[in-house]
Amino acid sequence: MSKQLEIFDAAANTLKQVFNNLLSAQQGLSVQWIGGISKTHAAITSIPGLPENAQTKEALSQFNTWVGNVTSQSQNASNEVLKVQENWISAYDKQVAVSRDFLKNLIALSSAALPQAALPKVALPKAALPKADLSVAV
Repeated sequence: MSKQLEIFDAAANTLKQVFNNLLSAQQGLSVQWIGGISKTHAAITSIPGLPENAQTKEALSQFNTWVGNVTSQSQNASNEVLKVQENWISAYDKQVAVSRDFLKNLIALSSAALPQAALPKVALPKAALPKADLSVAV
């Protein structure tokens, strides 16, 4: 019984590691994405040689507002995705616990049934067995 549970635990732990790796990758991607937006914003707003007139100031003001909104919305979306992934991992842990208990009970039940299955079987007479037609149609 322990061999089947070892295999189950190994598979479940491997999948959990995949989920945890995806979570940390998502966190890293979020940080890089927000950092990239900030760097792009800084590069665009510090372009040398921009004329100092009302139209440029208005465009930069709108751009700053837009970048602020994009950054804020990206951060909010990333936080929500991380919460979903954490909830997913938590639900997976609970499902693994239930499945492990089910497997343990199934193994115990089948182990109890095996001694009955090992009883000698009565052979059927050859006349009772259907004959197989092994001829090949040409």
